[in-house]
Amino acid sequence: MPDSPKVLILDLSKHYGGSNSRILSLMTRSKPGTIGLAGLKNGVITRQAMQMGLNVHAVAGHKADPRLLFRLMNVIREEGYNVLDSQNIQSKFWANLAALFTRIALVSTLNSWYAHEHSTTLVKGRFYTSLELLTNQSLDLYITVSEKDRQMLLGSGIPENAIELIYNTIDLDVSAIPGDGNWLRTQFDLPPESIVCTGIGRLVPQKGFDILIEAFAEIASQIRDLYCLIIGEGEDKEKLSEQIRSAGLEGRIRLLGYQDRSKAMSILKSSDIFVMPSRYEGTPIALLEAAALARPILAACAGGIPELVTHEQHAYLVPTQDPEALAQGFVKLALDREYAQRLGQSAQQRVQERFNPDSQVSETWAAYEKALARHNARGK
Repeated sequence: MPDSPKVLILDLSKHYGGSNSRILSLMTRSKPGTIGLAGLKNGVITRQAMQMGLNVHAVAGHKADPRLLFRLMNVIREEGYNVLDSQNIQSKFWANLAALFTRIALVSTLNSWYAHEHSTTLVKGRFYTSLELLTNQSLDLYITVSEKDRQMLLGSGIPENAIELIYNTIDLDVSAIPGDGNWLRTQFDLPPESIVCTGIGRLVPQKGFDILIEAFAEIASQIRDLYCLIIGEGEDKEKLSEQIRSAGLEGRIRLLGYQDRSKAMSILKSSDIFVMPSRYEGTPIALLEAAALARPILAACAGGIPELVTHEQHAYLVPTQDPEALAQGFVKLALDREYAQRLGQSAQQRVQERFNPDSQVSETWAAYEKALARHNARGK
């Protein structure tokens, strides 16, 4: 078997998330012919990778497609892939089987710990965690994006030498992104004097947008110029819309739905505050993007976030699931603009110094080489 990895990433996500940005950055910075993506025909990442001219294989119409396994195995054999990297629990289920039958190395990139990610639906979280650990028959290596998740793997019995911690980074040309507050306010029909905060993420319980709405309601009458834009799609859209209506905040909090990456970055760059009220995160790409754009960050101390930014040095951090603390964060950043600007500039410097995409790519390929070597050693 060849000693150089030829990697197929399996990502069966339908909506766009931070892990997708990580994949696309890795693929664009890797040597042509060494990496490919397998995904859903209508998945956002599949379409975007195709538009970028990357090597893409559409292997299924949905995650439970019975033909998925055979198509995946055919792609592996026909293209000569020797490392398979799964990106989420549904991908891991199929990847474990495909690696078992094709006898190639298997990597599981763990973007968050499922029991924490689905903390509001404990049965789902525990099921996903159990499934992750039960589908390790072919596993050669874990890649995790936060020290907190690495510790959870160690606590679950995964050997230390079978885990690589590689923080997410971002590949963002800040100067090429248009950003203008007047454009933003005109685009979304906001008052000229408005203070605009933006949140980005899937509309799911993990992201905590219900907490944001509750916090916003507490200080809406106190800071009448504050408005909030939320970019993303997900299963909680109707629930959040109803919460906004019940709180009488229809004009103050806008659910913008999916926005393509270029527009989302323009919205973020044009905003006054970035907010991330998550219940759990690994290494959130959106937070790193906000930092790179020097946006003042208001975030919960969820998962790996405190590994990225320090309270009152790079961001204003609050306890998780604490609407009152989040509300006070809104007040602080909205009223003390000089303080907010200092946080944004400090966060930008932090990202430039610590989270370099070139180092992430080299570390990831070193992990793939390690996985392949471990796999080959097991086969002897």
